[in-house]
Amino acid sequence: MKLNYTFLFFIFFIVTFGQEKITTVPLDSIPKENKVFLENNNQNLYYVTNNVFYKKTADKTISYNAISLGNLTHVDIYNPLQIVLFYKDFNTIILVDNQLNETHKIEGNTIDDIINFDCIGLAIQNQIWFYDFISQKIGLYNFNTNTYNYLSTPLTHKIVDYATDYNYFYWIDDEKNGYRISIFGKINSLGKLPEYDSIQILSDENCIFKREEKLIFLDIKKNKQYEINISKNSFDKFYYKNGILSIFTPNKVINYKILLP
Repeated sequence: MKLNYTFLFFIFFIVTFGQEKITTVPLDSIPKENKVFLENNNQNLYYVTNNVFYKKTADKTISYNAISLGNLTHVDIYNPLQIVLFYKDFNTIILVDNQLNETHKIEGNTIDDIINFDCIGLAIQNQIWFYDFISQKIGLYNFNTNTYNYLSTPLTHKIVDYATDYNYFYWIDDEKNGYRISIFGKINSLGKLPEYDSIQILSDENCIFKREEKLIFLDIKKNKQYEINISKNSFDKFYYKNGILSIFTPNKVINYKILLP
């Protein structure tokens, strides 16, 4: 019996304290200076100051200003050649090119059968993902033809976090259930996600989330967690893209090179 207890304790020790860790390599840090940083990638720095959107390159800084539309609620830089800006106060989506020239303006209030845009993101083939918070449906809007179609029936739970790519819209509801819907309307469950303070969905297979002052990579398919080694300084939020992890502290943005499993 003693041997069995010892064996059980050994297994408990491995499960509890044997969590694998992901190493990071510090690259640089940038003072925040009242800027809301969005992305630092491919030598381009994107940020917002006083609701003005900026892109800083090695030799110049350019901006897009639509203060008349109220607060800049969301920015999607999935494709740097076609950036999506969302002004929820005026139910308006603006698309700009890589020089921040406006290319399209979508006003939800002027569309037949008004769309009340909430969650938005760039999709494939000149389309925008959207969630209409009145109908509670997910759909696609084609900004070249000014047409749209709904892909889902009304959702039964509130969306609390979401992410998009060309082919999928991912979301987590208020019961921590994860889902994705394809451009063809097929919905898949990602299962129940752990408790978190903030999260970034990377795909249907993995995500990164913050819990207290720890950053954790989750392999959703294997239900396996890896703690990411970063500075233990307090941080507000984080962002990952193309092997670069940005940590937003109260005073600066720290960028790390990271290799995920």
